[in-house]
Amino acid sequence: MSDKRSNPRKICDARIDILDAESNEVIGTLVNISVSGFMMISEKSLPENYVFQFKVVFSPGAADSHTIQLGAESLWVQEVEGSNQRWIGFHIIDISDSDKAVISALIGDWRE
Repeated sequence: MSDKRSNPRKICDARIDILDAESNEVIGTLVNISVSGFMMISEKSLPENYVFQFKVVFSPGAADSHTIQLGAESLWVQEVEGSNQRWIGFHIIDISDSDKAVISALIGDWRE
């Protein structure tokens, strides 16, 4: 099967939490990301076709830590069999140019 994504996507090796931008509650963990979308795994039951505001913190506590904020629409939700977790795919619909540049740079660093 061919990959139909138009942007490179990077699988995350470290635990990167995704937080609700308003409450700072952890919603899930980042699985992979590109400049146009991402996938998380979550124990939360989130609806499809819904817009969320998230914060994503890369390298928390490190000198090169980056926090980005973005708006994303949930495109699909898939239950993980035998678990209370869900895979959730998102399309990024609102992100600043500087936060998009952070994702691009991180993807570039991860590829090397």
